[in-house]
Amino acid sequence: MKYNIGDKVKFLNTSGGGIITKIISSTMVNVAIEEGFEIPTMTSELLKIEDTSASARMFNQDFNVDYKPVVQIQETDEDGKSTLLKSYTNNSHPAGIYLAFVPHDQKWLITGDVDIYILNHTEFFTLFNFTLFGNNIYSGMDYDVLEPESKKLIITIEREELEQWSNGNIQILYHAATKDRLLLPLNADFKLKPTRFYKEENYISSSFLHEKALLLTIGKLVESQVSQSKIAKKDNDDKQEPEIIQKKAVQVKAESILDNHLVNNSTAEIDLHIGELVEDYYLLDNSEMLKIQLDYFTKCLESAFIKRISKLIFIHGVGNGTLKNEIIKVLKTYDNLHYFDASLAKYGVGATEVYINHNK
Repeated sequence: MKYNIGDKVKFLNTSGGGIITKIISSTMVNVAIEEGFEIPTMTSELLKIEDTSASARMFNQDFNVDYKPVVQIQETDEDGKSTLLKSYTNNSHPAGIYLAFVPHDQKWLITGDVDIYILNHTEFFTLFNFTLFGNNIYSGMDYDVLEPESKKLIITIEREELEQWSNGNIQILYHAATKDRLLLPLNADFKLKPTRFYKEENYISSSFLHEKALLLTIGKLVESQVSQSKIAKKDNDDKQEPEIIQKKAVQVKAESILDNHLVNNSTAEIDLHIGELVEDYYLLDNSEMLKIQLDYFTKCLESAFIKRISKLIFIHGVGNGTLKNEIIKVLKTYDNLHYFDASLAKYGVGATEVYINHNK
C-alpha cells in the first residue's frame, strides 16, 4: 500500500498509532505518536486508517496526536489538491498571491506541456476565484480555499493552449481566525502576450517553486492591508462602499539568485552548506539535501552567465566529497569556464573557485 504524509495509521504488532510525517523509503516511514516522538516504522507493520471509516472514528478517539505537516520537497499531488510550498533558497519573494506557468520540460523551457499553479505565499487562508476571458465571455475555471503557504495545480495544458489561458481574472478573499489586521479583497486582471511563453529568459527561478516558471504577481500582501483606524471609520459610515483592491497582474522579472552573494560587480561567494539553504534540514535525508545543494549550485551558475559574473566561489565543505564531485561533473560540461580549489588560507580545502570567460 502506498502511504502519504499526513496519513493516519495503526500499528499491527503493537497497540497505538499515529500520523505519517516523513516518507523515508518505499518500505519505511516516520510515524508521529501521541507522546510527541517520531518512530521509523516498516510500512508492512502499519494499517492505514481511512477518514470516513469506523476505524478512523475510533482512531480519532484513541489518539490525540498534535500533528503539523512537515513541508517536503515533493510537488503537487496528481489530483491537484492544495499542497504546501517549500522554500528552496534564501531569496524571498514578497508575500502575496502568484500565478505560475511551469513547463514540464525544464531543459527546453519553450516546448512541451505546461502546469498552471496558483500560489498562496501568505500567512492567510485565501478563497480564490479563477476566471478566463475570451470571445467576450467570462468562463469560471476554478475556485477553492488555499491554506497559508500553499499552492494548487489549476490545470495541465498543451503549449498550443497557452493563448487561451493568458487572459483572465483572479479574485481573492483573505481569512485568519485571529489577526491584528484585516486585508482588503483582491481583484486582479492578468493578460500575457503569447510571445512571452516562447522566450526562455522569462522563465525564472523563485524562492518557492523547485522548477523554473513564468511567474505573475497577482497581488502583494502589503497592497491589501487595512489599518484598524480605517476599519473604525467605516463603522461610522453606513453608506461607505466596501473597498476592493483592483490591479493588473505583473510578470515577475528575473531576480538574480546571486544578488545576495555578490562580493563586488564581478565576484560572488556562495555557501552551499545545507543549513544556509533551508531550515529544518535535519528532516531531510542525504539524497534530498544533496539535490537541494546541487539545484542551488546550478541556479547560481546559470545566473552568473546571465549577469555576466566572471568569478564564483562555491563553499561546499569537505564531508565525504560527494557534493564537490557532483559539482565538478557539472562544471566539466561547460567549455567557457575553468575551475580549481579556492584559496587554502581563506577557505581551507572546502571551496571551489570558478572563472567564466564570457567572451568565448
